[in-house]
Amino acid sequence: MSAARILRVGGSETDFTTLETLMRDAGYSDVRFATATDALEPITAREVDLLLLDLLLPSNDVFTLLRAAAPATGRTSRVPVIVTGPDTVTDRIDACLHRGAEDYVLTPFDPSHGLVVTRRIELALQRKHLREFTVRLRAAKPEINETAVVELYSQASRKFVPREFLNHLGRETIAEVELGDHVQREMTVFFSDIRDFTSLSEAMSPQENFRFLNSYLRTATPVIRANGGFVDKYIGDAIMALFPEEPVHALRAAVAILQGLVEYNAGRKKAGYTPIRIGIGMHRGELILGTIGEPERMQTTVISDAVNVASRIEGLTKTFGVSLLVSKPVVDGLPEGHGFNLRHLGAIQAKGKSKSVEIYECFDVDSLEQRELKLRTADLFASAVAEFRKGLLLSAQRAFLRVEQVNPLDSVAKYYRDSCAKSVLIDRVSEFDGVERIDIK
Repeated sequence: MSAARILRVGGSETDFTTLETLMRDAGYSDVRFATATDALEPITAREVDLLLLDLLLPSNDVFTLLRAAAPATGRTSRVPVIVTGPDTVTDRIDACLHRGAEDYVLTPFDPSHGLVVTRRIELALQRKHLREFTVRLRAAKPEINETAVVELYSQASRKFVPREFLNHLGRETIAEVELGDHVQREMTVFFSDIRDFTSLSEAMSPQENFRFLNSYLRTATPVIRANGGFVDKYIGDAIMALFPEEPVHALRAAVAILQGLVEYNAGRKKAGYTPIRIGIGMHRGELILGTIGEPERMQTTVISDAVNVASRIEGLTKTFGVSLLVSKPVVDGLPEGHGFNLRHLGAIQAKGKSKSVEIYECFDVDSLEQRELKLRTADLFASAVAEFRKGLLLSAQRAFLRVEQVNPLDSVAKYYRDSCAKSVLIDRVSEFDGVERIDIK
């Protein structure tokens, strides 16, 4: 357990209970509650490592505690402050950030997204420790220069901001990053997601959830890095990664992760846990990497429709019952003789999108029997897709049925067989353009 002393001032009893549980599960045992009056003395005496200050308190109390947390004359130490409150108090959040608050978290705290709370608190504590370390280092070694301190900070910050992000922005260290820095690049965007994670997490305590997620991410993330990619962000159980070089690196990483999942699941089964399944979707396109926010609170981000498309393609793995789908730009970027087992699934248009995208299934990680059956039915499947795209739905349906007769476990053939039947029933043949529209965001 961490010895960090965290003080919560204001807010509801329910929020404090949630905070206390989340922080305890994250390894922080000293989480206390105090009124605005009682909090003033320990903050002034620096007996607190972090203050969580609720903005529904009277303004006078809020600003008094902010002043108490700031460095007094002749002192360098300060208590980091994270302000909290509902989204109706955003104007007060801005005012507090300008007065020295380091961050904000919206309330009520959501236990199902506890990482949002615990990660921000951990980052604030790390910044505090870095400031204190810098002061001690300079006191012990006056000869140490600014470059050495910045390097130490940069090494720590790389755990949260990928080194590759800085490289693309043309910055040596995180200290050089400025609001609005951005660069445009063509990259392959990788999305993965754990199937039925909500059901899995409901059967686990928050602590078990953290252990499970971290064990899985420790398995998948090094594979991404080893193949030339870097993780842009973790979104709960999902991974968003970027591959700056050729798309073959991204596809190799995806296949390797899925292959590694077999061994990972063997370990879970041996330990008495339910094996997991994941879906991976990829798309390639132009994107902008940069920083957004305001001078006191910035974050790196990626802006591009390619990100949305990759996310939608990952979602389609659930619709089709497969593990790995990629877009045509990814396939077009593969070298000759790449050796991957791919089959074209046609043009798909997800809900809310104005354009369709050609997608392919990579079935390298299927069982040996399934790979052989999909290769055996490849020509028949391709002709069925071609018939479907021409709007010849009855003949396409018959062709997909023949594929299913050879390979009863072909979930994509089953999907299109049913889609052909529905298309005929709703009589859309006359206006059918060969694009399959799927109600998925």
